[in-house]
Amino acid sequence: MTLQLNCCFLLWVLLANTGCNTPQSTPKIEPQIDAKPTQQASQSAPELMPKGLFDQDPRGAEAWLQFTQDGKYRIARRDDFQIAEAVMTEHPNDPFFANKFAYVGGDFNRDGHLMDRAFVVVDTTTTAKERFALIVFNAPPDGKSLPSIHWVLKARDLSKSVLSAASDVLYLTEYHEDGTQDVCHVRWDKNREEYSCEKSR
Repeated sequence: MTLQLNCCFLLWVLLANTGCNTPQSTPKIEPQIDAKPTQQASQSAPELMPKGLFDQDPRGAEAWLQFTQDGKYRIARRDDFQIAEAVMTEHPNDPFFANKFAYVGGDFNRDGHLMDRAFVVVDTTTTAKERFALIVFNAPPDGKSLPSIHWVLKARDLSKSVLSAASDVLYLTEYHEDGTQDVCHVRWDKNREEYSCEKSR
């Protein structure tokens, strides 16, 4: 009797160990795939400056970087302006209307150096209509110094204005909804070393 009990006990232990050591299948975990495709920006970041503007003028590039280093001002872009549709239709191929950035070059102070540049800039710290300004970088006579920066207009609404130039003459033309326009002739005063804006209707 004792022998039968011992055999039964040993058989039970053997079966129990066999069951514990039997590998159990683990559920297969399928990798989860995001059904939503990665969204990419629909619009690329806007260009900050015209390409190649200062390629031949490293000192001008340095002056511009100093002017914009605090982030307050940037060059005005085409989409900053609100030129009337009729005016745009009238000048479809005019580069001063079609340019992506509001700047022109020439010899605006008439000192014989053609590297002067005029910019319409935007104050990025405000959304007011009067966030525009007009500045001129006068090229240095020695070609080595930094250009001097001159404010022509500051804190103005220039959203309906177009900057243009013809050699050494600089213009800022404001177009009105009624079809009229105001032309500002920007002139350099050599004695006072500043620019002035003389309007004519």
